[in-house]
Amino acid sequence: MSTAVLSKRYLRFLPDDQEEDCELIRSKPYDEKENPDGFISLETSENHLCDDLILSKFVDSKIHAMQPWMLQYCNPRGIDKLRDAVARHLSCQAKSRQPVRADDITIFNGAESVITSLMQVICDPEDGFLVPSPCYGGGMLGITNSLIRIPQVKPILVHLESRVNFEAGETRPFQLTVPRLEAAYKKAVEQGVKVKGIFLINPNNPTGEIYDCQLLKECLDFANRNSLHVVIDEIYMGTIFHPNVNFTSVLNLDHIPDPQRTHLIWGISKDFGMAGFRVGVLHTLNQSIHKGLEYLAYFHNISASTQNMLAEFLSDADWVKNVFFPANHQRLRESHQCMSEGLTELGIPHLQRSSGLYIWADFRLYLSAPTKEAEVKLHRQLLKAGIGIRTGEEFSCQEPGWFRIIFAHPVPILKIALKRIASVVNERRKEICGGELVIGECFGVAETSGSCQTDTTTSGTTN
Repeated sequence: MSTAVLSKRYLRFLPDDQEEDCELIRSKPYDEKENPDGFISLETSENHLCDDLILSKFVDSKIHAMQPWMLQYCNPRGIDKLRDAVARHLSCQAKSRQPVRADDITIFNGAESVITSLMQVICDPEDGFLVPSPCYGGGMLGITNSLIRIPQVKPILVHLESRVNFEAGETRPFQLTVPRLEAAYKKAVEQGVKVKGIFLINPNNPTGEIYDCQLLKECLDFANRNSLHVVIDEIYMGTIFHPNVNFTSVLNLDHIPDPQRTHLIWGISKDFGMAGFRVGVLHTLNQSIHKGLEYLAYFHNISASTQNMLAEFLSDADWVKNVFFPANHQRLRESHQCMSEGLTELGIPHLQRSSGLYIWADFRLYLSAPTKEAEVKLHRQLLKAGIGIRTGEEFSCQEPGWFRIIFAHPVPILKIALKRIASVVNERRKEICGGELVIGECFGVAETSGSCQTDTTTSGTTN
């Protein structure tokens, strides 16, 4: 491809090899009848378990009804009807202390657009933002790229570790603590970086960690002491599939130290499996920010007809609460169990969490060396076997060998995926110590032969 006509700005974001891998996966997808040998993509965080439920709602002719006003320009912050519907939904789903107001909401065509636009409003080029890692990423997308690409904000990665530092009061792998934030903040300031805020994802992507009420308060207090913005991405708040697991939204806190610098991001792509609708939401009490975003939102509008459809969809709160979420969570539990048990039988440790659409899995034992190059090599071997998962490097993980696996697919597809993963693991075990896994009928593995032993204990605890 000739790049002579392209700007230097764009050249920084040309697709890399991993993006080309994604294109390969998309071009030859698995199909039980048409292409049984095709690629199974467990890379993109999409929910493929509730299509029937969603589509059943859109049979209603009222949702599709076109009206004259939809043919004209509409409020760049989102039509009133949709912002009202989103406000009611967040009030219920997030269990907000006060009813969420439509005036405190601006709607964009996706959460990435929210992040990019918000950063342009609250940051200047070369400002810094604290981002705990591993953090959401993947190819040309992700938190770090959203900060860098257009706003030119520096991601200040707060590296979390799989090794639990008990002396520091940690209790689980990749645990976020305020001392880690403070250390990263201090180092950045000493290097002359003007730090403007903290970006949190709760529930976390890719680890599935759910930040409890106490940690949220500590992070907000830390930010307040240093006059920092806090952006909390809660786009996975509706994916918590275990009934005994509690989630605290920032909207549910009894006290927010600096409401004018506290901002929430949400969307429908994860909770409802409707990524194709391209809807992202920003909630903030800061009306000056909304005013600034109103100009940028003009370039990130959603069609009036799509907004109206979604408003009608969300207006059936009883169906959302009593039909959709219980069914979706049950299916997520079943698919998570399938993938988790399969990985355990394969000797692949992983974090046991109860949220999100993914599992954070530890393939370090199967690397030829503890390097990024070895991680990429293993990724290539998995692609050759017809399975796509995301490498830890794409999530800014400093420990090579961690991968994110999307489990929000029907169980039969996951079983095939696990067999393909088993074939790669077999080859790696043979190369390392002559051990071999016998592929079984259920999850792809039955037992281990040879002398090589692996620890199949899952890392972390259920939260």
